[in-house]
Amino acid sequence: MRPPARIESRAALAAVALLIGFLLAVQATRDPSLSRLAEESPEDLTRILADLSEEADELTSQAAALRVRLSNYRSSARTDELAVRDARDTLEDLQVLAGVVPVEGPGVTITVEDPGEQVEWGALLDLVQELRDAGAEAITVGDVRVVASTWFGPGDEGIVVGGERVSAPYQIAAIGPAAELAEAMNLQGGPLTVVDARPDVEIRVRTAGGLTLPAAEPRDFEHARPAS
Repeated sequence: MRPPARIESRAALAAVALLIGFLLAVQATRDPSLSRLAEESPEDLTRILADLSEEADELTSQAAALRVRLSNYRSSARTDELAVRDARDTLEDLQVLAGVVPVEGPGVTITVEDPGEQVEWGALLDLVQELRDAGAEAITVGDVRVVASTWFGPGDEGIVVGGERVSAPYQIAAIGPAAELAEAMNLQGGPLTVVDARPDVEIRVRTAGGLTLPAAEPRDFEHARPAS
């Protein structure tokens, strides 16, 4: 008949303890720090082995928890980095839109020769609007950066753009998709062909691989404030 399972378990533990004791005894001859373990009884060695196993399990659990925390930290850092990058990109886009920084890039230049001063401010405004519709991201008329608050009007010996007088030949520069901008300017019936049809008015449109446009003059707003 087979002995009860409890007896088998005790016998197995005793055998393991005796084996460990033997190995420790052998090792103790080489390492004096293990001599104390070699003197332990099989029951004590079994208890020590169980304690070490429990401690190893706890350390494994702690290591797994630390790996999870590290992964979360890394994920959070990447999320914060992406948020900062998106905020920086948005700020740069708003700076370009507001015209508070100089910009550079490809685009087109338009020269309007008008020796007889036949071109009115509304015609230049139509040209600027056509460029915007075609995808221009930044525009200047003369040295004036055109932004949302820029206005056009008549002036003595020329045209007023954003409070600054510009005179012929009018120079317009736009940064954006150069081919599309040039194509928009050459559309039949567009604002450019209407201006070019006037006597003595000559218009030249050129694409450019690299343009640099200045920033707009800073302006203090008296009435408009960000909504809370």
